[in-house]
Parts: sequence; structure tokens; C-alpha cells
Amino acid sequence: MNLLDLIGADGVKLKKYGATYRGRCPFHDGKTETSLLVDADAGKYHCFGCDMHGDAIQWLRERRGLSFLEACEYLGHDPGPRKEQPRTAPAAWEPREATAPAAKWQELANAFLAGAVETLWSERGAKLRQWLHTEKGLNDATIKGACLGLNLADKSEPRATWGLDIQRKEDGTDKKQWLPAGLVIPWVVNGDVHRLRIRRDNPGDGKRYVIVSGSSSAPAAWNLERGAAVIVESELDGLLLSQETGDFCAVVALGSATSKTNKESHDLLRAMPIILVALDTDEAGAKAAWKFWPDTYGKAARRWPTVKGKDASEARLNGLDLRAWVIAGLFGNEERFERFCIQTIDGGMTDAEALRAMKGET
Repeated sequence: MNLLDLIGADGVKLKKYGATYRGRCPFHDGKTETSLLVDADAGKYHCFGCDMHGDAIQWLRERRGLSFLEACEYLGHDPGPRKEQPRTAPAAWEPREATAPAAKWQELANAFLAGAVETLWSERGAKLRQWLHTEKGLNDATIKGACLGLNLADKSEPRATWGLDIQRKEDGTDKKQWLPAGLVIPWVVNGDVHRLRIRRDNPGDGKRYVIVSGSSSAPAAWNLERGAAVIVESELDGLLLSQETGDFCAVVALGSATSKTNKESHDLLRAMPIILVALDTDEAGAKAAWKFWPDTYGKAARRWPTVKGKDASEARLNGLDLRAWVIAGLFGNEERFERFCIQTIDGGMTDAEALRAMKGET
């Protein structure tokens, strides 16, 4: 894997500028989209905002927390006699405020989603609805509540039509706003679409999920008023867990193992006594991605992998009772869960108060 692939796998979007590539640095909270420079030929990166720099090995060490030898093994390199480089300290992480897409983008996204929802609930969407039922465990109420849709054919529209800046390809032609065929997974806030993610059926280039340009980067979250939360990667897993445990647990879907919370979800998670972190177990760098959670949320963060599959959907197919799995992570057993319900329903405690009281038990 080369440096460009490595950086892209960690969720950093790079754009080509001449002989180099530019993107937003993930090591600090800067808002400049071009502070990170990547020289693919030299195999080096450098951020002009926080001064993080190095090669592919250093990227794995800084971004994923691997040791020098682990990074060499991951890349298939012979470590040889090379000495370990000292780690540079990144700027302290701070959560970002979620920003809504431009009004024009929302207008077109709302119209696109309305058509996609209609298609999903037509005869043409029967096969996909069945897949959502059987493979993803979602019931009709959850599918409708999430406004999932179906886009039958690839569409390309001028970026300016969506209120986006004009960008050029290497051949000088304008880039288009690409809306690929597939399952449309939106994030809707107060009735307006803030993000469109599309799951492609048969991606020839290997890119299964596409985030439509202009979408908000805020994570999807459900039931944040609850006193505890489960952290997952995909929105479909988030919907499934919210469906099964929403009566007592919040769910946050990050989008990837290395993504982080925004300010709204961070402020609410910080007040929770228990946070179950269930990142996909096959994700490259998942071990390192875990480090963010205890570093940021302390002892409240608890690593809680799905033991029967790489994610919640797969674990369900393999026989895992997701509700019982979450109850075990939060309460230990059904008896303590029943006591929690009594304390919050009849005892006047908030979810967080009841969980803290139970967490303090020996």
C-alpha cells in the first residue's frame, strides 16, 4: 500500500495540485482544506498547520498508534537497521461544530432523496427492501424513519447547480456532482438533508460507499438524550442498534474507525458514565482508533467488539442477540437492567444517574 492509499484509507480526501496532493490535516483542528501536502513520488507528507510530517511508516505510527516494527510489518517492509524516529506531538484535538450544507445543496438533496424514497417503496425497490430486512435486520418503520432510498442509475450534474465550487479534472474538463446508483443513506436534520451517502451495489473500483460532495461531515446520532451510548461505524449498523436498543441507549455512527465526534455529540457523550465502543473488528487501524476513546472520555469508554462478526449486522446474522449484547456491556446482566428500568421509570432517576449508581456498585 502506498502513502496515498494509506492516507485515503484513513478518511482524508486528497486533491491533486500539480505534482503533489493536498487535503485537510487529520492531526489538528484546522479548517484549511490544503494544509496537508503529500508528495506521492517521494512518499512523504507534511502539514503546514501543525508541522506533522514523515513517510508511510511515520503516518502509521502517528495516525494509528503502531510501533515502528508494527508499521513495517503492515507495509511489508524490512525494518533493517533503521532507528525509530521520535514521535512529534500533534495539537490537542477539539471537536468541531457541525455545519449545515449550503441552502442550494439542501434543496437539490431534498428533491433527490424524495425521488429515491419513492423508488425504494415501489415495485422496483422490492429486492433492496428485502435485503434490508434479511441482511441488515431493519424493519419497515426503521427504513421509513431513516428516509432510506434507492437511486436506480448513475447521475452526473454540474457542481455549480448544487451550489458547489467549480473544480477541474487533469484533462481540463469540469468535475461533476456524482450520484451513483445504489442504496441512498441520508442524514436528515429538522426535515432537511445534511448528508447523502450511497452504498453502491457492484462497485468496479472497489469503492462501496460514496459520500456526495457537499455533505456535512457530522456523525449520525440517535437518542443522545439517553445516559449511555454505543459507538459504531456505519449508519446501517447505527440504525439497527437504535432499532433494538433505542429505548435505553444512544447510538453514534462515525462513518469510519478514524472519524471522531462533533461538538454536539462530544458534549453529550462526555456526560455519560458508559460508552461502548464497537468499531468494526476488521478495520485497518481499529486498534489504534480505539486509543482516542479512553484518551478523550476516560474510564467511561469501554471497548465492546461484536464477538460474532466484524460489525453489528454481521454479528446478528451469526446469531448474536444485539439487545442482550448491549445490555451485557452496560449493565452486566438482565437483573441489573431491570433494576435500571425501575430506577428510571418509577424511581425518578435520569438514565445517567441510574447508570452511575450501578457503575459504583461492587
